[in-house]
Amino acid sequence: MTRALALSQRQAQTLLRAAEAERGIVEVKIGSAVFRLIPASIAQAPKAVDDDVSPEAFDTLDEYLAWRDRSGAGGA
Repeated sequence: MTRALALSQRQAQTLLRAAEAERGIVEVKIGSAVFRLIPASIAQAPKAVDDDVSPEAFDTLDEYLAWRDRSGAGGA
């Protein structure tokens, strides 16, 4: 069973335009559900899963260290 969402498409588009202008994310709470509206310009591209990862593939040292600890790479 489906029902209409309490947020119209026009309202969602208006919120997305506002988020785009402010370079932010909009969260709308409807009942007990929270909907996050993320403009395409700030959405992250999906990352490919790759077992052969080089340190240059990470954006931050924390990402690399988390990967190293999780995968057992590091050789210690």
